[in-house]
Parts: sequence; structure tokens; C-alpha cells
Amino acid sequence: MLSEMGGLIERSGGVPYPAPVLQEIHLGETAEVKTLVDDICSGTVQVMVFQTGVGTKALFDSAASQGRETEMLEALTTTTVIARSPKPAAVLRRNKVHIDHMPPEPFTSTDLLVEIDGLNLSGKDVAIQAYGGPNSQLTQALEKRGATVREVSLYTWGLPEDITPVLGLIDALENGQIDAIAFTSQIQIGNLLSIAANAGKEASLRSLLAEGPGVVASVGPVCTKRMLEAGFRVDVEPDHPHMGNLILALAQRLNPQDAKSD
Repeated sequence: MLSEMGGLIERSGGVPYPAPVLQEIHLGETAEVKTLVDDICSGTVQVMVFQTGVGTKALFDSAASQGRETEMLEALTTTTVIARSPKPAAVLRRNKVHIDHMPPEPFTSTDLLVEIDGLNLSGKDVAIQAYGGPNSQLTQALEKRGATVREVSLYTWGLPEDITPVLGLIDALENGQIDAIAFTSQIQIGNLLSIAANAGKEASLRSLLAEGPGVVASVGPVCTKRMLEAGFRVDVEPDHPHMGNLILALAQRLNPQDAKSD
């Protein structure tokens, strides 16, 4: 991800400053995950919601490690399968799993609920592959429609093992050395603030990202909502929530003359 985004920045004439604030932590064969695999295979789960590519792959990997991948894939042929965005959809297609519903951009929980508005969920057992953490909006909305809902985490987002690059980024922001900072996930916000707080720099960081120099960018509406809740400003948000569009929007904001000449 870092090399991909760095390449996009360099091709747009910028200099990347990678400072990861999170890392995926796979939870492994928890009792909850084993039960989910059992219930998919037995047909107990009638509707399966896949929210992320990472989590979808982790579920298939878990089934494979239990020797039940073929069984689970077969069971999914009679399950209503919902993909929240193209990332889980890509993993599902690689495994030849049909997709009954996928919302349009920007792939928010609201978009997903609109997409499945006509789906009868009364009395249905619905399992949600968690987005690295709970999604109360989605869970509560499905429960109101009569479903029995469980949300199962296959991974979580932890702090990076090495926070030195993040501390360096905060120093660079304070020294006015960063022209733009881009957030690609709402989870990054809390982790960045946590690292800053432990270093005694939370107040300074909040001030810089609220009213300091430079450009503050968000990949899409979910990330933007969390940034605004944290008191950050959002100067740039692309029309479509993709990294490529984010970098293009940033380049146009930073170099408007170049954008006009194109």
C-alpha cells in the first residue's frame, strides 16, 4: 500500500513521506471465527456481509486451515452474499463466490442499507465480517428490520511496531516541512492522536490539523466524518473514494496552474 501510494505521489510530482499509524493484527482461530465457519457451512447463516478485502481473505484462510474451505464455498452458493465495496468483491470473485448485492460509491454503510432496502431480513440470521471494529449503524439498522445479527472480527487495527516515522511526521508538521497530509482510513485518526498524546504533542497536532498551514486531505466521506469529529479540517476530498483520485485531487489543489494547463 505504501509503495503504491508513494508511486502515485511521485508520478504527480510530489515527494512521499510515509508514516504508517496502524498495522493489521489477525486474530487467528478464535472461537467466534470457528463458530462462524461452522454456521456458514451448516446453512445457519442466511445472509453474509463482507466489508473488507482483508477480512474476506482472512475468513477463507480460516476455513482452509480448518479443512473446510470447499465446504464453505459450497454453502455460500445458497447464501445471500453482500459485498460492501470492490475490495471484498474482488476476493469473492477470485474464489468464484456470487455477489447478490454491492452498493454504489462511496460504499458507506448508508449506501449499503439503501442497496438492500428491498431485501427481506425478517427472522434471518445475518453475519457481518467486521471492518476492523464494530459498525453499530449497520448492525442496529439490520436488527430493526427483524434480523438476528452477529458481527465477527477476523482482524483488528493496532499501532505500528515502530512509531518513529509518525513522530518524525509530527515534528515535520510543526516545522512547516509538510505541504499536505492525506488520510486514507478513518482508523488512522484515532491511532495518530494516540501516538501524539503519548509523545505530549496531541494539542499541537490537533491545532495544526485544524487551522495550521498545508493541505489536509481525506480519501472519502467515511474518513472525512471521523476527521471532522476529531476537529480536523478537510481541504480536499475526491469525488470518488480511491487512492488514485485522492492523489490527483491533492495535486490539483497544490498545483492549480498545472491542472489548468492539462
